[in-house]
Order: sequence, then C-alpha cells, then structure tokens
Amino acid sequence: MTSILFIDDEGKLLRILQSAFEKKGYRVYTATNGNEARKRISEHPIDIIFLDFMLPDTTGLELLQEFLPLYPQKAFILMTAYGNVESAVTAMKAGAFDYIVKPAKLDVIEIAIQKACEWLEMKQENQLLKERLKNAESSQDMIGFSPAMKRILQLVERVANTDATVLLQGESGTGKSLLARKIHNLSGRSREPFVSVNCAAIPEQLLESELFGYEKGAFTGANTSRQGKFEAANGGTIFLDEIGEITPSLQAKLLQVTQEKTFMRLGSNVSKQVDVRIISATNRDLKKMVEQGTFREDLYYRLNIVDIFIPPLRERRDDIPFFVEHFLEKHRQRYGKHFELSPELMKVLMEYDWPGNVRELENALERAVVLCTGEKLSIEDFPREIKEVRHEPDDLRDIPCIPGKSLPDQLDEIEKRLIQQALKEAHGQAASAARKLGISRQSLLYKMNKYFIQ
Repeated sequence: MTSILFIDDEGKLLRILQSAFEKKGYRVYTATNGNEARKRISEHPIDIIFLDFMLPDTTGLELLQEFLPLYPQKAFILMTAYGNVESAVTAMKAGAFDYIVKPAKLDVIEIAIQKACEWLEMKQENQLLKERLKNAESSQDMIGFSPAMKRILQLVERVANTDATVLLQGESGTGKSLLARKIHNLSGRSREPFVSVNCAAIPEQLLESELFGYEKGAFTGANTSRQGKFEAANGGTIFLDEIGEITPSLQAKLLQVTQEKTFMRLGSNVSKQVDVRIISATNRDLKKMVEQGTFREDLYYRLNIVDIFIPPLRERRDDIPFFVEHFLEKHRQRYGKHFELSPELMKVLMEYDWPGNVRELENALERAVVLCTGEKLSIEDFPREIKEVRHEPDDLRDIPCIPGKSLPDQLDEIEKRLIQQALKEAHGQAASAARKLGISRQSLLYKMNKYFIQ
C-alpha cells in the first residue's frame, strides 16, 4: 500500500485529503508544521511527501533541501499558491519530483500520486537491476534472471564440476558462448585454459589444422610445427561454436578425440593424448541433420551427453530490462552521460520479438545511444524494424454483449477480463501485467482490489 504524507498548516484541508485518499486505498499521514513532518517521516515508511510552500516554522523548500539527502528513495511534491510558481521551479531544480498549484482538485492530486508511484517503481526496479548487474558482473554471469534462465543456471551448476560433454543449442545471439564460459568458470578446470573456436568462421581447409595442429612440411607454407586448439586447451575446456558447420570428414576425427581424447597432428603419424573437456554449441537442429545424413549420429550422441537449450529472448521477455540496464550502464561509463529511457519505450522494447536476440538488443541500444541528442533515449533513435512495432488493441470480438447490463457495467466486465488475461500471461506478477496493460502498478492493484476482492 502506497503511503503519503501531506504537510500543510490548514487543518481542514488535511482532514479532507486524508479522508479522500484513504478511501482510495492509500495510507495517509498528515503534519501541520516542519517538526511534525520530521516526526512522521522518521516514524513511518512514507513513499510520497506533499509539502506546502509556506509553513508556520519553515518553508516547503527548506524541508525539501533537508529531506532529500536523508530520504533519496522518496518522491517530494511541492504545493504552492499561484504567485509562488517561481519557487516551485526552484524546488524542481533542487530535486522535487513535481509541484501542484493550489487550490488543486483531488483528481489533479491523484494524477500526481500515480505518476510518483510509477516513478518510484521504476526507480526501485532500476536499483534492483543495478544490484543484479553488480553481482552478475562480479561472477562474469550475464545470462539473465527469468525463470527459464534460472532453471538453466541450476542445471549448469549441477554439471559444471563434471567432465561430461555439453551441447548448447539455441538461436544466434542467445548467449551460448557466455554460458560455455560460465560452465568452465564453475568447474575444477577454471584455472586452466578456456579455448574458443568458431567453426563457421574458419575455412573448411584450415579448420582441421586449426583444431589439431600440424607438423613442419605437412603442406606448402608449413615451415614450422604448430600445436592446435586441442593441445592449447589441455587441462582445460575447448568450446566448439557452430559445431553444425563442420564437414563429415572432420566429424570422424572429432569423434575420435571425444571418445579417446587422442588425435594426430596434420602430417604426423604420432598420436597425442589430451585431457580436455568439450563444450559445443549450434543454432541448427543437429537431430534433424542426423536424420538427413549430414551429421554423424555417433558424434551427435557423444557431444550430447548433457543437452542445454537456451530459449530466445522473445520467450523470456522479463530479461529484457536487465540487459537494457546492463548495456546502458556500459555506455554511461563510456560517454560520461546518464542515459535513460521511459517506461513507454521499455514497453516497446519488451514487445519487440528480437530475432537477433541479446546481440540485436545490444546493437540497437548502441545505435540509440549514438543518435541520442541528450540523455533520454527516444524511439526515433532505434532501428526502423523496432519503430514499426504496432501496438494493436486487444481483440474484443470474443467478449459477448451482456443483456440487461448497462454500458458502464459491460465496460467493467471487459476491463476485468483483460486484467485476468494480463495477469495470466505475466504468471501473476503485477508489475509485468501492468506493463502489458499500459497502466501503473498502483492502478492495477486498485482495479484488482475493485474486481477480485470482495
């Protein structure tokens, strides 16, 4: 329940405000002067403070300057008479969230409260994201915090300290290489090398020598012997990215090293032994490739001792704010600017499907930061395909007309059903459901109380 403190020397006005907003579901406190205000704010967990500009023992501006350093997580709104608007602007510059010109109607005050609630919620979410980012970066873990990714991380923790081969599957840009490194970092091999090879980035004729090395004279230009990636990873982990791109002939040699941990350099007849853990990754359907005969079945099962599928970003949208904050923080440090985006823009980013996943999100934010004229990102700063996301209204054709009910009652029924659907899609999380509906969390809680709590 949001708590509010009204500070004003007019007792009658305070009684009206307290009665009106307690009926709306808020917890309301009042104070008639600065000393009472200090007592209330120290004794109660207050979220929003309304300060009258003129008080018997001080001014609202002086209280604001006193309270702001002590209570940075609260929203302060100055109430001032028409002739003191200049002072209200001064208060805004000093850190007030908003100001209201007296006399003000109750609905104007309620709008200010709702905006303050949204601002406080966003501020709390940003703080939580920053704490998560700090913890994640300290452990080199930038995977995500959605329920799906938590389950994957639990699986990773179980298999990391074994030598089982791991196959990571998922679309491009989902974070397979980061997950591979996390497995290595959590294993007993973490002090040994982690060697990454992108099989799709190396020409077919060079990949064998890159993996297994070669002897002097093995081919034209081989003037010295050279060890391959498997030897370089001895004692540690080798990560074979885009494993689905290797040729059938190379698949046979890879099968040998996965089974026996032995191989021969190109141009050599001497078998070499290595102690290496193999993690592979692909964005292709290896099982289908096996059925089509383009990937060896025996190699598939050797690589697939533990299979981990990383879902695309569109299936774990709760991770999007986490990644947005992470990438923005990198740009803040780089450019020395406090880049921010509005809740409306965050809603657009969460509704876009991100076919390129986390990598596309990172690139889009970098573009937006480069094109941004100030510190507040705009939808115009993002690529065309994101700007073209359409926010269509929900389809109401399946909601029947209810005979005998007035239009307001039927509108209430429609609103109730839309709220139920949003809560279902958000797995009961009010903040996420509120974002889907385009309203504040406080407004959603009020409506839930109205429709579902008798």
